Amino acid sequence: GSSLKFGRATHRAQPAAAMQSSLALCFGALLVCAVALRTAPDVSAEVARETRENIQIHDGFQSQEQKDIKAEQAVKANKDLFALQLSEQTRVKKSSDIVDPCANIKCAAPLNCPGGFTATTVEGHCCPYCVNPDIKLEAEVKGATGSSGGAASTFCKDVWCFPTMCTGTLEQPTTTNGKCCPTCPA
Repeated sequence: GSSLKFGRATHRAQPAAAMQSSLALCFGALLVCAVALRTAPDVSAEVARETRENIQIHDGFQSQEQKDIKAEQAVKANKDLFALQLSEQTRVKKSSDIVDPCANIKCAAPLNCPGGFTATTVEGHCCPYCVNPDIKLEAEVKGATGSSGGAASTFCKDVWCFPTMCTGTLEQPTTTNGKCCPTCPA
């Protein structure tokens, strides 16, 4: 009879042991969660820093706005600058207020052009011109071309250097002497 009781006691002890091990596992998991919770980054310091930074940015904008207001008040207080602003405002008119600059100019009444020429009006000019379409005029000034011995400067953009009349040794331009072209020494 005693072995039967012992068997029952053992049988009852197994569920209790399983429950204890389950309880230990739950407690261990809870402990791990608690540790993880304590080691999670605390963002409250970061939020506070960003809030201070945001306030500083707004303070900067407010400071700039106050400077702008003072500058505007200074312009309005200066009679010369204020008058200049008013004259600029009155100068800008509607297109209907613009006066034709050619209205009071008397052009030569009937323009008599010689043979081969015709009276031609040019936009922006008040009076017509006698123009022969068969005559091609080329601009006299062409700018530097190098046809007279000139060459583009090595050291200066948009500068041409031409031969000198120097009889001595020329001083050559360098990156340090600030010269664009060869020059005669003094």
